[in-house]
Amino acid sequence: MSTEQKRERMLSMVEDWKASGLTQKAFGLLHGINIATLGYWVAKSKEQEAGSRGFIEMPSGSAVKGEQIEIIYPTGVRLKVPRDLSLISQLIRL
Repeated sequence: MSTEQKRERMLSMVEDWKASGLTQKAFGLLHGINIATLGYWVAKSKEQEAGSRGFIEMPSGSAVKGEQIEIIYPTGVRLKVPRDLSLISQLIRL
């Protein structure tokens, strides 16, 4: 089984678990799935629902003139910049 096939199978299993109303433990015992494995795939499915990278597409023509974006770096530094995708892209790479 390929990695992609396993991923699809496990994400489908997570959907089955959600629909079952069972606890992860009960569902895992019933279907012969290790609880840690099921928990891992439940977390992966949440990432997929939220967007695995956490970014959303911003069409370049949708910005309101004067609108700003705030970029917060892990160090706590905050930058407010115009909504200019090329500038934002450069700043994120810093």
